[in-house]
Amino acid sequence: MSMPTYGRRSNPSAAPECPRHPGVRSVDYCKKCNRPMCSDCLVHTEVRNICVDCAGVVRRSARVRGPVVTYTIIGICAVLFLLGAVPSFVGVDAVEAWIRSWLAFTPVYGLIQPWRFFSTAFLHSGILHVAFNMLALYWVGQALESALGHWRFANLYALSAIGGSVFVLAWSLADPMMLHTVTVGASGAVFGLFGGVLVMQRTMGQDTRSILVLLGINLAYGFIGSNISWQAHLGGLITGLLVTWIYMRVDRPRPSVTARRQSRQAVAVSAGMWVVMVVLTGLIYRLIFESGLLSWGP
Repeated sequence: MSMPTYGRRSNPSAAPECPRHPGVRSVDYCKKCNRPMCSDCLVHTEVRNICVDCAGVVRRSARVRGPVVTYTIIGICAVLFLLGAVPSFVGVDAVEAWIRSWLAFTPVYGLIQPWRFFSTAFLHSGILHVAFNMLALYWVGQALESALGHWRFANLYALSAIGGSVFVLAWSLADPMMLHTVTVGASGAVFGLFGGVLVMQRTMGQDTRSILVLLGINLAYGFIGSNISWQAHLGGLITGLLVTWIYMRVDRPRPSVTARRQSRQAVAVSAGMWVVMVVLTGLIYRLIFESGLLSWGP
């Protein structure tokens, strides 16, 4: 029997037998090992179903590690916020200014200090800013990290953060003042995670109304609110949608492709994503220089 079209169940009468219960028809394929499983062997996860064998491995791993990437990002953001906020509270603003001078994203500095495209996602402009972003990351990050795995989740987060900065850079072609505008916050990366949830739910045929409402409200607020970089939100969202869609395509169940081979393909695809991001950024800077908005000379 051939594997069903991704996101759809096969014809029940043609479904293979469950390897754990001979004579019982399977109802789905495990997202990790791609083996068929019956309703008694099926374990629900946040996004896709896995078999009882893989569930045991996942649970043992989760007890040891948990969503370490999510917690690490939250920890770094909290530490950097406190390093700037506590001295500022007692009237010493130099520490926060120094941190921003090296980590915040300003398009005019991005070409010679490229780490700013990503490092700016660890900075925030106020207690509400950092609180809302970290709360969203805590809620969404745990489920996505469990579904995608640690390194894929980290790649999704990083590329979404950078994608938000790249969109800010691109928008400077329409609004040259953006070249000198400082942008901080993890919002672009968080929107990328929202996009990841949307793609995974859509692919699995789940109800997407909740995430669509959440996205709509936050996108609208970004357009009507003051001092909010809707460009970073939109860029992060687009990047998150694309990255997750690619991962889901690589991970789709295929009878002739083993889990190890899928992992190698995911590594190669991830490297390609970074190459595309670097090339795209270079092309945008080239357009900016050719338009005369920036120059190497005095």
